[in-house]
Amino acid sequence: MRILVAGRGLDSPRGPAVGIFELDQARALRDAGHDVRFAATDTRSLRRLRPWGFRRYRLEEIPVYYGALPCGALPQPLPAWAETAAARGIYRRVTQDGWTPQVIHQHFGGGFGDVARAAGVPYVYTEHSSTMNRPDLPPETARRARAHYGKADLLLCVSRGLAGNIRKNTGREAIVVPNIVDTGLFAPAPAEAAGRGEPFHFIAAGNLIHRKGYDLLLQALARTAGDGYACRLTVIGGGREEAALRTLARELGLDARAEFRGAMTRPAMAELYRQADAFVLASRRETFGVVYIEAMAAGLPVIATACGGPEDFIREEDGFLIPPEDPEALAGAMERMMRERERFQGTAIAAGARERFSPERVAARLTELYAQVVKRE
Repeated sequence: MRILVAGRGLDSPRGPAVGIFELDQARALRDAGHDVRFAATDTRSLRRLRPWGFRRYRLEEIPVYYGALPCGALPQPLPAWAETAAARGIYRRVTQDGWTPQVIHQHFGGGFGDVARAAGVPYVYTEHSSTMNRPDLPPETARRARAHYGKADLLLCVSRGLAGNIRKNTGREAIVVPNIVDTGLFAPAPAEAAGRGEPFHFIAAGNLIHRKGYDLLLQALARTAGDGYACRLTVIGGGREEAALRTLARELGLDARAEFRGAMTRPAMAELYRQADAFVLASRRETFGVVYIEAMAAGLPVIATACGGPEDFIREEDGFLIPPEDPEALAGAMERMMRERERFQGTAIAAGARERFSPERVAARLTELYAQVVKRE
């Protein structure tokens, strides 16, 4: 099947800045035998240093059609207009190359909705946005979502919680298809070693922003220290709250316990996971939570908040779910993990992640869904 996967960014063949989840899916579909091309619409601010306009290149042997029309966070309808203009320019270049998709599958944004309708190509849309993961949306946000979802032959989303909020706010039913984990990269260490000695090593990953709850995590880490537990925390990620979080760590007396490693490549993250004892993240809200399944694929038990995404996939044998915004409950879960780590079997956790989130499993499900909309045409 000829599939055009549309997403954000991919603004450097040497290392895509954004759009990595969409690229995961494109790669999985390609490996499943489909003819896949990638459409990258980029309307981010001019302040971001990258070429703008239209260009073509290959990334991991996938043809990429890139269209950048920078407008940043300007008021609607300008960003939507720019996305659609970029999508039209990309589609024109795709067809000029003698290739016409049988399905267009868009993630984030919505520039290809009108393009697909005009071309008579089935349009599949996956909703990921944390903006939509609220039980009560502002009326204008809900109106725009209804208008865009109405263009989709098939609406997908990444978690049941998000599907429920979409239903409540727009009346549209969404089919849940989870994100992918690279199970070739994220895998347990050759010899499982539960209980590696003191200090117990927690690891966290994600952008350093308020929604990820790192302030709560540092507060919980300080509580474990006050309770006499020997543990340390490695934080992977960068973001606008980094300076404030480093200051908070110092104020809490965590200089020797909390290490900020900044943004890392996925291979570097996977290697660091193999040196840790458990994964923890105190997110306030998640549509899914890819970092959790990456940790699980590496054989780590996880501590997560029931914040919209993780409750879909974290089972009793995978770790602990706690309420969001509760540093005391988080500290209790961290202390419990240190006491009970040996009962979690890393190989079994990793096998469960492979079974549910491997590229092969997700690509097979998407292939079934694409066949439904192509058959209708």
